[in-house]
Amino acid sequence: MNNGKDARSYKAQKVIDRMGQKLSRQIVGSLTACVHCGMCTDSCHYVLANPGDPTYAPAYKADMIRKLFKHHYDWTGKYFPNWVKAGSVYTDQELEELKDTVFGKCTNCRRCTINCPMGVDLATFNRMARGLLCHVGIMPEGVEYVAKEQWEIGNQMGVLKEDFIGTIEWQEEELQEEMQDPTAKIPIDKMNADIVYTVNPREVKHDPRSILDAAKIFYMAGENYTMPSEGWDMTNFGLFNGDDDLGGAVAGRVYDNVRELKGKKLVMSECGHGYRSTRCEGPNWAKQDIEFEAESSVITMLRYIKEGKIKVDKTKNPGSFTFHDSCNNARSCGLTEEPRELLSLVVEDFREMYPNRAENYCCTGGGGAMSMSEYKARRLKSGKVKAEQLTATGAETVVTSCHNCVDGLTDIIGHYNVGMNVTQLVNLVANALVVDDRINENTTKYAAELATLG
Repeated sequence: MNNGKDARSYKAQKVIDRMGQKLSRQIVGSLTACVHCGMCTDSCHYVLANPGDPTYAPAYKADMIRKLFKHHYDWTGKYFPNWVKAGSVYTDQELEELKDTVFGKCTNCRRCTINCPMGVDLATFNRMARGLLCHVGIMPEGVEYVAKEQWEIGNQMGVLKEDFIGTIEWQEEELQEEMQDPTAKIPIDKMNADIVYTVNPREVKHDPRSILDAAKIFYMAGENYTMPSEGWDMTNFGLFNGDDDLGGAVAGRVYDNVRELKGKKLVMSECGHGYRSTRCEGPNWAKQDIEFEAESSVITMLRYIKEGKIKVDKTKNPGSFTFHDSCNNARSCGLTEEPRELLSLVVEDFREMYPNRAENYCCTGGGGAMSMSEYKARRLKSGKVKAEQLTATGAETVVTSCHNCVDGLTDIIGHYNVGMNVTQLVNLVANALVVDDRINENTTKYAAELATLG
């Protein structure tokens, strides 16, 4: 209830107080550095889809957060409030309006950031603003639901342990049939493995073929690996809802299970935000160092080919292919060249998409947008530039290294009738595998391991 400028709702006051606890040097630097030059405007896919609406401009969206900082935490707001456009929030309705911007008009893709001459990182303080709102229970329903699943069940799709194990056992049977080797295994909770392989819950619940494809590759490489029965979800909704505590808890589960299994290396399946969260952000959120190596499965697969552990035949993947860079992989982690090198090894016709790498446009599924159904129409409209990018390649299939991107691209392709398939590198590498006498070698190896286990 707003009874005047000195009255503030309980939630609005909590948001203001919480902001003071979240102001890091990185965030303050971005909040103070903007000179409103407008260089970021045309970098945003929301702006390109809504050219007549200034409320989509990155600078405008940033100002909705910046005014709070200026009013409450920056000296310029105290002495020159009108000049620096300082302002506050007083009602829950104003917080709802802020929610509409920070969740519904930005996917935290960071394309505006790399185009900012002042280095303003809107995505970083937009994430902070999301966290402030979540702290007082103001968020899209889907965001609340997914975060709750990850807090309480341990993965963001609420997959129970028995269902996870059942899915792995099912895929193990498929592996044995395809490899014609009854001893082929997808090990669970194997101690002292060289690789602990973690996945996206979407693979378990909706796309187990990617687990099978990864298992084929590990099998052919003769890899000593395992999947953990706990802490196998390497995705992290804390990146999307701005909750550092959730981010730390989820990342910590993954790290703890690698240690408990005495694994030597953590490998993450193809997922942009999972890779960024677990490898780059997780140690900070969890407040711990990780003593083992962590890498994307893209790098693992590429290394197998280079080291001769697996052989591939690119003629097994006919047709034309282009590559979509995940925003988190390309702009936040620098993972741009390895996927292209790998793709070029497993397909004959690879066509680059323009712009690409760090300048690539978001698939519209970033920032947890796929869980916010209330903004779907807005999201699909913003995908127009991506649809045009895809069409211009003339390719039959778009490849990506992110499950969110698979869903985002699929939505766009359907909405704009692009007529293109979507797949991931693991599917193409598995399909290109050359099955030679290595199967006989592996059959002997796994049979010997089983005999040792009794």
